Amino acid sequence: MHDNTYLQSDIIGDAILAILGTVPKRWGRMDQASRLAVVEVGRSLRVAGLINHVRCKIDDDKIIGLIGGTRRGSLATDLAYGETYAQGLDMASPVFFSYTLANIALAEAASHYGLTGPVYSVYHENPFEEAAAEAKRWLAGDSQLYAMLAGELDFVPTNVAGGPVVSAFFEVVKQ
Repeated sequence: MHDNTYLQSDIIGDAILAILGTVPKRWGRMDQASRLAVVEVGRSLRVAGLINHVRCKIDDDKIIGLIGGTRRGSLATDLAYGETYAQGLDMASPVFFSYTLANIALAEAASHYGLTGPVYSVYHENPFEEAAAEAKRWLAGDSQLYAMLAGELDFVPTNVAGGPVVSAFFEVVKQ
């Protein structure tokens, strides 16, 4: 079990900073699912030895993609936006609204680490298995891909939909 206190704070501890390398420019505006994706994708890339420790990015010669499976998508963010919208149009939070697509969290991670392969999410009852199968299809069909990250990402905060539900796991898939 990992410490997830960074999800609700702009202050990043040393253990998380060691994964990130540098604080993403948009960290303060990221929703919690995006923060979770950036950290867990980074953790997987570091375990696989794919991060250039000088640049804190993937080397330019490696084309790596990211497929994230999800059961709920951006449900938590959509509901949180709806809660602020219910307080009046002037109270509707653009921070929530900008993150109402499930693949936004993956795009934040891809941008931070310099992933240049395909990046998108798939909805499935078995999210990791579907993402891994999709990653293998990409690898089989595109010889320029060095690797794919396949993972599962679902996040529902405590105050939404009876949460909390936090699941994030990514692993590197190679041919």
